[in-house]
Amino acid sequence: MVDATTDLVYRTNDDWSEVDIVGGSLLLGRHGSLTPQWLDVLIHPDDREQVAREIARAHATASTFKAEHRVRNDSGAWSWVSSRAVPIRPIGGPITEWFGAATDITERKEHEELQRLLLNELNHRVKNTLAIVQSIALQTLRGSDDPALAYDRFESRLHALTQAHDMLTRKQWVRAPLEEIVRTAIAPCMQDDDKRFTLRGFPIELDPQRALALTMALHELCTNAMKYGALSVDTGHVHIHWARETHDDRDNLVLRWEEQGGPPVVEPVQRGFGSRLIERGLRHDLGGHVTLDFHPTGVRCEITAPIAKEGATA
Repeated sequence: MVDATTDLVYRTNDDWSEVDIVGGSLLLGRHGSLTPQWLDVLIHPDDREQVAREIARAHATASTFKAEHRVRNDSGAWSWVSSRAVPIRPIGGPITEWFGAATDITERKEHEELQRLLLNELNHRVKNTLAIVQSIALQTLRGSDDPALAYDRFESRLHALTQAHDMLTRKQWVRAPLEEIVRTAIAPCMQDDDKRFTLRGFPIELDPQRALALTMALHELCTNAMKYGALSVDTGHVHIHWARETHDDRDNLVLRWEEQGGPPVVEPVQRGFGSRLIERGLRHDLGGHVTLDFHPTGVRCEITAPIAKEGATA
């Protein structure tokens, strides 16, 4: 049975002062007796107190020893095991030894840790999303005299947020290509006519926070263009270009939105939520700066964000 199992099989004397490894895959080549310092040699430092405590409990109650802890394997790394040892004694006599086995549960522990991290990340994202929705609701409804118009704007912004979440979910919330981010944001504005837009830029991926921020900003630019700008007339066109540029010895992503062919642009007397979202929100979430120019020939927006040194990521 010892030869057939993949468990680490061991036996100890009555007081656990000596441990004999008799088989198993975790400690191949290390079979044999271990000195009274076996706890310091075999067990992870963070788990030694727990193991010693469980040994004392099992010894005092003459019951089964049970513990989950880490042991050093042949490669010098640590493996998680679920260990159980039963007392051996003649009928009516004192305990003479303990016989046990430790099952490798490293994969299970790694899975549990991954689940914990994912739940924490999910909790963080849900809170962030609720905060975004709350902000959108407050800013959209504040000062609005037309409930129907406010509802339409709120629904449109939520839809843009939903589309961004769907896109990031497909990318497993790691990174998303900038071109896909742009196409997701402008999709509702194309109206089955992708010739209204010109997209050009180099391959680069953004992290989820920047992807969401950029999606919402582009959605606001699209909405304004459809109501008042280049997309409000048949002859209007929007150029969206992005490039890598160096400023102050640092690589930056520079994205430019330029409208052409629309009605003459008049700078608004008061900036609305959309403009504030573009200028302030992007500045905060991208760690760069944003300029929004209401040029008479068309709205122009330039977004600059630093690029990580290791490559085409941001």
